[in-house]
Amino acid sequence: MNFFSRLENWEVWAILISALILGTHFGRKIDFENMWKPDSATPVHMGGAIGNYGSLKNVTVVDIPPYVLESLQQDTQFKRYLTGNHKYILTFTYPGCPYSRAYQHALKQLFTNYGFAEYYRKRIVTVGKTTSVACPGHQDMKCATAWIFEHCFGGLCLINPQRKQAVVDRSQNPHQLGDLLDKYREW
Repeated sequence: MNFFSRLENWEVWAILISALILGTHFGRKIDFENMWKPDSATPVHMGGAIGNYGSLKNVTVVDIPPYVLESLQQDTQFKRYLTGNHKYILTFTYPGCPYSRAYQHALKQLFTNYGFAEYYRKRIVTVGKTTSVACPGHQDMKCATAWIFEHCFGGLCLINPQRKQAVVDRSQNPHQLGDLLDKYREW
């Protein structure tokens, strides 16, 4: 007789539900893309010229406001991406969404085939339908988490903490992604 045959029906359900809850929780919290990459002390590939790409649509450069950086004392969820010496690609996805899978596949191909890992670190954040945004220690919504969701949710952000700027791509077009990453690789 094996272990599972000795379990009661409610015990099997409890194990399955626990596994789903733990899998969902840890799948969202662990940064598998960058967990083994320490930040280097010197900036990498920042400050060069920006090439001319007329085909980029729905792309803007926005400044990261001082209140966002000040809020990082209490709101540390996105601190790694807003401070330090590396440029980050930050995008949000829904589990099971075909658009999200296509975008993730395009990013993976660009990093694998064109060497963008030398210029950027990527972070794909999986969110659920009930994801809420809060600002710890703030009465208003003036914090890093709210700013990130306002600018990066529903698209993609290239964040350059050295310049205190983000490139916001609202095109949701995986075909212009290569041009976008190429244009801002030295930015």
